[in-house]
Amino acid sequence: MSATQKGGPVRFLIYIVIGAGGALAALALSFVLLGEPDVETVTPQPASETAGVTASDSDDATASSTATAPTTAGDDGATSAVGDEDTNAAQSAETDAAASDAASALAIDLAQVKPDGAAVFAGSSAPNARIVVYEGDILLGETVADANGEWVVILDKNLGPGDHLVSIGSTDANGNAAVADIMLGIQVSENKDERPLVALLPQTEGMPPQLLQSPDDKDDDGTIASASVDADLPPALAPRSLVWKDSGALVVSGVSRGGVRVSARAEDLDFGAGQVETDGSWQVAGKVNMDVASRVMQFTLHDGDGNAVATYTLPVATRDLSRGLDGSRMVVVQRGDALWRIAYSSYGEGVRFVDIVRRNAGAISDPDLIFPNQIFTIPD
Repeated sequence: MSATQKGGPVRFLIYIVIGAGGALAALALSFVLLGEPDVETVTPQPASETAGVTASDSDDATASSTATAPTTAGDDGATSAVGDEDTNAAQSAETDAAASDAASALAIDLAQVKPDGAAVFAGSSAPNARIVVYEGDILLGETVADANGEWVVILDKNLGPGDHLVSIGSTDANGNAAVADIMLGIQVSENKDERPLVALLPQTEGMPPQLLQSPDDKDDDGTIASASVDADLPPALAPRSLVWKDSGALVVSGVSRGGVRVSARAEDLDFGAGQVETDGSWQVAGKVNMDVASRVMQFTLHDGDGNAVATYTLPVATRDLSRGLDGSRMVVVQRGDALWRIAYSSYGEGVRFVDIVRRNAGAISDPDLIFPNQIFTIPD
C-alpha cells in the first residue's frame, strides 16, 4: 500500500467501540458476527487505474463512456471565450459553495475488513444522499443515507489478497456531488487467519494517514476496533481552488486543520489573509503581477496566539492563471488526485475528465500523469 503523504506513514492506534446507534450499529455488528455467503472477489487494481467514483450507474450512451480513467497524481511535483464574467464568477462561486458543503458533510466513521476480504464501511453525509464505493472503476457497493445522514455500506464484492485503494463519493438530493477527501488503503493478506490492515489516507498534503485496523488488533468480545477520526493530528493546510473576481482580485480557497487564521504572500509581498471557518475552510484574496512568468505563493496557518503552525508553498505560473481569466474556477492538484476524481467533484460525472483535458491541453500532455500543485481550469 502506498501512502500518499510526504515523510512516510504516521501510525498510531486509538481503539474505541463505535457508538453508532440504531440501525447503523446493528448492521455493523451483524457484519462482524455473522458469516458471509460466497461472493465475487475483487483483485487489487493496478496503479494505472484511477481510484475514482462515478456520479451514477446509468448506462450513458455517449462517447465519453468509453474513455479510460486517468491515474492518480504522482509524487513529483487556450482559453475559450465565454459570456459575462460576472455571471461566470457567480456561478463558479455557487458551484464551489455547493461542492464544499457536500464534501464537508461526507465522512468515513468506520471501516472494518474481515480476513476473507468482506468489508463494511459506515459514515455520515448529507441526508438521503446516494453513497457509492469504488476501487478504480469497479463499483464495490452503494447505499442511500438515512434522514440523519448516516449510512452503512456492506460491500457486494470481497477484496482479494493485496493492496487496495478505495474511494467513496456521494450525491445529495440537490444533485451536488462530492468525493471524500480521505481514501481507504486496505491490505488483505494471503493468510486467511490474519486481520487486514486498514488506513485512512487523507488526500491533502501534509495530513498523515490514520491506522484504523491492523493484524495486531484483538476483538474477541465481538466489538469493533477502530481509530478516532478526530485524533490529535498536527496542524496542516492546503490551497484547493482559485478564481478571478471582476475586481481583478484572485481568490484562493483551501482547507486546514488546527489553526484560526491563514495569511498568504506572493513574490515576497503580502497577498492577503482570512479567518478559518469552523469546518476548516478558508479564503484569501489579493492582487498578483501578471507581467511576470511565475511566482511562489506561501500560505501560513496561524494559531490563536498568532504563531505559525503550518505552511504550504505553491508555485503558480502566469499561463495557468491566464486560463481562468474568464472567471472559470481553477483547481490545485493534491497528492493522490486524479482527473477522474476532479471531474466527479466538479461535475458529478467522472467521465467528464476529458473536458478538463481539452481545456488544459497545454498543461496536460498525458491524462495518466498529473502532479501535485498543478493548476487546472475547470470549464463550465
